[in-house]
Amino acid sequence: MKRYQVLDLFSGAGGMAEGFLQAGFDIPFASDRSPQAALTYEYRHREQLGYKLDYFCGDVQELAEEKKLREFLGKDFFNIDVICGGPPCQGFSMAGKRNPDDLRNQLVRSYISILKQVQPKYFVMENVTGILSAKFSVYQGQTQSYENELVTKVLLKEFAEIGYENVVIKTLDASDYGVPQRRKRVIFLGTRDDINIQLVHPEPLKSQKITARDALSDLEHIEIGSKIEEYKNQAESNYQIDSKAGRTLNSKGKKVKSKKLANHETSKHTSLVMERFGLLSPGDDFKKIYNNLSEEQQERYKTRKHNCRRMLPNEPSPTVLTLPDDMVHYSKNRILTVRELARLQSFDDSFEFLGKRTTGGILRKQETPQYTLVGNAVPPLLAKAIALEIRKNLELFTEGKLDEFHKSPDGSY
Repeated sequence: MKRYQVLDLFSGAGGMAEGFLQAGFDIPFASDRSPQAALTYEYRHREQLGYKLDYFCGDVQELAEEKKLREFLGKDFFNIDVICGGPPCQGFSMAGKRNPDDLRNQLVRSYISILKQVQPKYFVMENVTGILSAKFSVYQGQTQSYENELVTKVLLKEFAEIGYENVVIKTLDASDYGVPQRRKRVIFLGTRDDINIQLVHPEPLKSQKITARDALSDLEHIEIGSKIEEYKNQAESNYQIDSKAGRTLNSKGKKVKSKKLANHETSKHTSLVMERFGLLSPGDDFKKIYNNLSEEQQERYKTRKHNCRRMLPNEPSPTVLTLPDDMVHYSKNRILTVRELARLQSFDDSFEFLGKRTTGGILRKQETPQYTLVGNAVPPLLAKAIALEIRKNLELFTEGKLDEFHKSPDGSY
């Protein structure tokens, strides 16, 4: 089976990469500015999986400079089949305060610059749903500047100018692809103009959705403020069996199984915090129940985290975010561990997140702790579904069967 090559930009811990590996791609090149993301990514690919990897840890705007990019990719400069990545989306996000002037919005220009130079057959760009209604206050494109224009309109123009007029955009929900989490993300798929590929996003699975309990029930028996590295319970669902057995093949073609239970450490909640969590029934958040509390209870349990919600056990979880205290376990009065959130994101248990577990204050702007790495990641099983669709088309292109594949029943195209 041919191993198509991927350049993974804005890689984070490697959720997109994990899905592409599971679909049979090679990822010899990746980049992110976060040292903590690089630490986890490099450990996963080199140490755990045994793959060769060149990793650029630094500003993508520096990597986009032609000399640096050619130096980084070397002889493979024109051998990249797919570029994937999600330029940081805080300026587009609906979860936080949206800022059209956020400089991070401009990082998409570096993505486009690299795309223009490398000219892969395919590209994938992932972002939050807020991008569909967001506007650039000012954006300097390849040949013109834009003011107060929809981001998607600008991007489609920019892609077309560099040889990628064939672009489709669709919102996908990760829970439709075997991920035990309701997580909607916008996926851009594009192909080079000289490649006659009909772009199609993956179809949702027809199987029943994976629930929070399906994902987590074997991990729930852990004390507050403790850390365990051995499984205490047998797997209770096929999802848990797969998570323990591993989903990703190493360089020798074998699935990597977890040698220990990594990243399963609970926070040291106070008794008052646990009491507060105990007020929440599955599906409730503090905003919903606060007005039903007595004045005494409102004073005792006051909190700024009104969006904190207890999960429903028999539904996919809400969207996993970078702050762990937004979600309470469905049956325990605690927030979730890094491992539990990784399960909800569809990382298998062999995937180990390195660096600090959490951080706070001003350090949140400087560091990328484990909880943030998990919350920012593309769910691997969603990425795998996308990658399999891309692989199918790349194989048809390689074999010269695309024309036959895309003919309509009447013989037209």
